Parts: sequence; C-alpha cells; structure tokens
Amino acid sequence: MIFPVEYKSVGIKDQERRGEPVYFATEYLISRQGPALYRVESRGSGFMRAVQKLEMIASCTEIFFYPYIVDTRNRARLIELAGNICREKKANTVVFSGPDEHITFVKDPDPSAILSIEVLDVSPPSPPWLIHVLASLEGCGIFGDLTVRFVSRILDLRQFESSSVYYPCRASGLGRSLDTDRVVHEHPRIVGCTISREIFLANNPGKDFEFINICPLQSSERILTPEQPFITRCCRSEMKGLVEKNGQRGIAVHWGDGPEKIAEAVRCLVEELRR
Repeated sequence: MIFPVEYKSVGIKDQERRGEPVYFATEYLISRQGPALYRVESRGSGFMRAVQKLEMIASCTEIFFYPYIVDTRNRARLIELAGNICREKKANTVVFSGPDEHITFVKDPDPSAILSIEVLDVSPPSPPWLIHVLASLEGCGIFGDLTVRFVSRILDLRQFESSSVYYPCRASGLGRSLDTDRVVHEHPRIVGCTISREIFLANNPGKDFEFINICPLQSSERILTPEQPFITRCCRSEMKGLVEKNGQRGIAVHWGDGPEKIAEAVRCLVEELRR
C-alpha cells in the first residue's frame, strides 16, 4: 500500500506537461490528464526544483477520483473507502480531496494496516460514556493520524434484571440501587463491581447474596472478554493505565475521565502496541 503520511508530499496538475519544476516537498505527482500517478525524484535547491525522475505507478482506469469531500487526515476511513472503491471500480488507486482542497491518495489499499481497538463498556446509558466520547473525538478528527478503528463490546445490564436485583447507584436508571434503597430481599442479586460488593457487605454483614461482577476489567462475561487490543474504564484509580486481559494488551481510564484523558489514553495504547 502507498498512502503518503502527509498530503504536502502530493502534487497535482491538470495537464500532462513534462519539464516543469515541482515544489520541493513533492514525492508524488498526479496528472488529471490520463490520468496518471508518478513517483517523483527532484534535484536542486530552493522551493521549486527540477524533476530528475518520474516513475509511473498507476494510470488510466487504475485511478479513480472520489467525487466527494472527505477528511483527508482520517487514514483508517480512507483506507476502508479506497478498498471498497477499488473492488467496485476495478481500480488500484483512489484520489481524495479534503475541505481545504488538499489532496491525497491510497494505492493498493491494505485494510490490515488499520489497528482495531475494542471498547469494553456497560449499558445503560446508551451509548455508554466511553463509546460516546470516542465517537465524538473520532468525529472531530483527533485520531485521524493513528489509523485506528473502534469496535464496541457492550454489556447490557438489563439482562440481569430480577425481582431481587440491586445495581450500584441510581445513575444506572435501572431500578433498585445500593445508594438509595435498603436491601430487603432474603437473597439479593448484587450487580456491580468489587467496590459495590464491599459497600453491600459493610451495610449487610453476614447476609447471603449473589454477586455478578460487571467491571469491564474483571468481569468474566463473554462480551467483556477482549479478543483484540482494548480500552475500557474502571472506578478504581489505581487500575488506570496499561493493562492486560485475556492475553490482550489494553488501557484503562478512570470511570469519570473526560475527552482529554481518554484521547491521551488512546494515543498511549497505540504507541505501546506499535512500539
């Protein structure tokens, strides 16, 4: 796959005219006439330099100009788009334009270059907070240079509903909770994390109960068992940072962390995975 790291290395011209100088940063040159895509070697000094060598790497029907404006910094999205287009159009190169009129291209798109990160979280709310924040950050382009995609793995807490269930707090919106309701059932079902269990035991010493651990880091529920690198959240501050689960590397943020901390965590995880 050829996908320039920065679009400043891609030049474009409307007509096929040899002998003209190119901008010093130009590594690839697209001619709309043909069309054709060249790898460029230049010589000299200054902003405009003489072309020493043009190597054609795609031409004619091999090249497709995507007709819509896209975020040219979102590398994962462009690889996915280019892959679909190349299969449909029988091309091998897709040229994209951004809202700032800069262009880039993907030649021989390789989906394996995209790093999948699973997002482990619980619902409600829907969407869960971590997934909501990541979608917002992704939408504004903050992860565009990382070439990542996020795959949601959501544990729906409503599946544990019963006549004797108690959730950690009223914020779940699911019914009885340990922070607002007295535990009156003879054999209650406590759906929460280890802290929820300790709070229950402190207020109800010696009482028999069923415990379902829903902490994304510690739960044995299948949906919260990662099969790829992952990001999740935990209410215990000491659990923040790089972690492992099911043999997969991941990172945990605090339950209440906002967009800035979550974005930092994603970059830390990607850096660690690609080290």
